Amino acid sequence: MGLSPRTARALRCALVLGDVQVVEIPVPVWSHACRLDDLALPYALPEWATECLDLGPGWTRTWTETWKTGKSEVIVPVKDLSAGPAMAPVPVRRFSWRTGQRPRLGLECLVTTRRQHGFESLAERWLLLVLDFVGGFDEVLSQPFRLRFSSSEGKGSHTTDFLVLAAGASWLVDVRPGGLIGEGDEVRFAVAAQVAAAAG
Repeated sequence: MGLSPRTARALRCALVLGDVQVVEIPVPVWSHACRLDDLALPYALPEWATECLDLGPGWTRTWTETWKTGKSEVIVPVKDLSAGPAMAPVPVRRFSWRTGQRPRLGLECLVTTRRQHGFESLAERWLLLVLDFVGGFDEVLSQPFRLRFSSSEGKGSHTTDFLVLAAGASWLVDVRPGGLIGEGDEVRFAVAAQVAAAAG
């Protein structure tokens, strides 16, 4: 997702300090009029991340997605993504809590959906808060499906963070703190971007 001219102007004074990104906004962002692109910073994918994917003829039939409904798994080709069990509320990977673990997992209750949604990091929790604040969506699914894909490195898998559903639009979202994004993450982001584009 590219930056809009408005967002680019607002972020021209960005300063990166380690894992913390400090953004100086030259104009106020009024709460009654702010949108998602005012509160979330999109990530620009490098071209090489897409170029290393196996996107030959028929890739949407060979790449698969795995959904979880109850205790069963449903595996379908990417070409049938829009026909998947999108309203299945079960994350494809279980959230587990234990003392001393490094990731900050938890549940965030959204006013919009009137239920709790799992998150695996503070960045994911912040995104849920931003979505709830901005509104305009009907459903958020945490870790909705696992993608199996092919690249120049061979076979791989990626579990997406969120699927956000609204009337007439959907967003497949991955969340990472800027200082923690590695080359493997960029490849997985490119996989999600290609799958989302194929699903329209």
